Amino acid sequence: MTKVHHVALFVSDMDRARYLFQDILGFGLAWHAPMVKGSRMAKLMGIPDVQMEIAYLRNDPGNTAVELCRMIHPVGNQNPKAFGSPGTASLSLNVENLDQLHKRLTREGWLPLSPCLEMRDPEGHPVRLFCFSAEEGIVVELIENSRKRE
Repeated sequence: MTKVHHVALFVSDMDRARYLFQDILGFGLAWHAPMVKGSRMAKLMGIPDVQMEIAYLRNDPGNTAVELCRMIHPVGNQNPKAFGSPGTASLSLNVENLDQLHKRLTREGWLPLSPCLEMRDPEGHPVRLFCFSAEEGIVVELIENSRKRE
C-alpha cells in the first residue's frame, strides 16, 4: 500500500513559510537543518553541489508531514519549472475552523483565491474548502469536513 510520506515545498523565505505552517496552520517542527549538503544529497536531487535549508514539520505523529526546503546553492535558478525552484509544489490539508483560517490568512497577506466553497469530495461527502497562493505560487487547498459542522 502506498501512502503519502511528506510533501516537499521549495520556498525562498523560510521564516515566512515556517510562520504559515507552524503558527497559522498548526504543524509542529520535527527538525530543522540550516545547512544540508554533500555528494549524497546532490546525487539524490540531481543537482551538483546542492546546499539547502530544510525544516520538517508534522501535523500529528504518523500523519502528513511537510518538508520546507530553501535552496542556498544553486541560487536564482532562471527556469521556474526546474526541480527545486520556488513554487514547484502544491498541498491539500484537512483543517478545522475554515472560516477563521480564511479571515486570518486574508488579514496576514495570504489572499484566498475564492470564498469558502461548499462542494462534495470524490466519495460524495460534503466539504467546504478554499485555495490560497502561499509563496512563489504554491497553491494550498484547505478542506473542512462539513459533517463535523452539523
